[in-house]
Amino acid sequence: MKRSIDKREIWIDYIPMLLTAVLIVYFAIIREQSFIKTLPTLITLVVQLLLVHANRFAFLLGGTNALLYGISYYSEGLYFSLISALLISAPLQFFSYFNWKKHTNKSGSELKRLRLPQLAVILVLILASWLGCSIGLADLFQNGSYPLLDALSFVLGTVVTILAAFRFIESQYLNILGCSISLILWILLTIRSPENFNYTIISAYNLFRIIEASIRWTLQYRRQNRMKASLS
Repeated sequence: MKRSIDKREIWIDYIPMLLTAVLIVYFAIIREQSFIKTLPTLITLVVQLLLVHANRFAFLLGGTNALLYGISYYSEGLYFSLISALLISAPLQFFSYFNWKKHTNKSGSELKRLRLPQLAVILVLILASWLGCSIGLADLFQNGSYPLLDALSFVLGTVVTILAAFRFIESQYLNILGCSISLILWILLTIRSPENFNYTIISAYNLFRIIEASIRWTLQYRRQNRMKASLS
């Protein structure tokens, strides 16, 4: 049976994506931004839409896109983000694709939740890792841009990617914080260099999509639990 078009999906999923794409291309042209820096922001539109629907192909495309983002991070002096994109985000997202593939059935990918003690430990590790990066690696990144925010974005991004790889819905809750930090970071970088405005646009879009993803993942998790309960 052919799937009917949901008007809510058009307004929530596709209209914002189309408008964001238009803004990205428009400002890339007027700011004379290089194509290699514009391309990953456009690919991100598709990645985030797939992620919202817990589609494993988001990780396959996202891992490839992380390599492209590395070029922009290097040019802007975001060295923590560069390391994260090349050595953590890309490899982990490729792993996520294959791991999700093993745990996908007719009802979709099976999502999981962290227990409260596990979440508490993760939050402590995030804080400790951020302080460790900020203090222990400060000399190595003294010429970097906004190293405290960059380091926090790096730590959150790593934790979120690992949790998402193992299908924990809390990954998207933490990702809301990570995307908020990223948005602040790119606003500051855009004030310094207006040609980066596209990255502010895509950061705002990412935050919108991740909030949506956190809601949809939670609803899917609850549906899966109800189905299990009905079969038991």
